[in-house]
Amino acid sequence: MSNFDVLLEKELERFQTGGFCVGDRVFFRKDALSHEYIKSRAQSFQDIIKACMEPGFDLNLRIGAIKSIYPTTTQNYGNGTESPSGTFFDLYIEYAPGLFRNPMTIPCEVIEVIEDTDRGPIPDSLVRKNKVHGPKEQEAEQNNNAKGFDVNLNNKNVVIPGGNSWDDNKPGGGNF
Repeated sequence: MSNFDVLLEKELERFQTGGFCVGDRVFFRKDALSHEYIKSRAQSFQDIIKACMEPGFDLNLRIGAIKSIYPTTTQNYGNGTESPSGTFFDLYIEYAPGLFRNPMTIPCEVIEVIEDTDRGPIPDSLVRKNKVHGPKEQEAEQNNNAKGFDVNLNNKNVVIPGGNSWDDNKPGGGNF
């Protein structure tokens, strides 16, 4: 299978499943809590959705499975082309790449796809805040007893006493 075939299948899949693919990043629409399906669920389910809709929520929501109320297979994991309505998604909260929690099954009408790359941005809540930005340049203090030696070695090639003499034009440095 060529790379073109893989790309074509991925793009065609989006049109066959109503614009959604497994792995897409999504967000809840503003009117999600007023949908009849969500209003008929338990309060704990509604609280999870409400928490995902808050402005401070920055974790990624991903589609884990596309299902239909009209089963096409024994596990009901079809691609959604057989049913024009009644499509549901299993959504997961992505706490880290590959770490998914809080699965919830929701109707397709309450979410929208975020158009971006497959990976998406790293949420601010997962970034460790610190002030370390790599090693700092350190200046050594010159020892007064070691006169004539520059301990900082600024832009100099220093010959090490007792070191080998290498000829870079010969294989193995000429030491064979």
